[in-house]
Amino acid sequence: MVIRNMIVNGNSKDFPSDITIDELIETMGFPKNIVIVKVNGKRIPKENYNEKLDKDSNIEIYSFIGGG
Repeated sequence: MVIRNMIVNGNSKDFPSDITIDELIETMGFPKNIVIVKVNGKRIPKENYNEKLDKDSNIEIYSFIGGG
């Protein structure tokens, strides 16, 4: 397994080279049903979360929280 460095929410992190968006969300501890993911500035539809990430990806994960 090759480790690659990616930028996630502005921080440099190492991940396995074959990690998918779905696996990244799980690894980062975000609940999948209430997040939006952008890769290199482009919003990724949830049905594409099984796609593997490129080594130079810049990923932003936005999590919604409720309040009242």
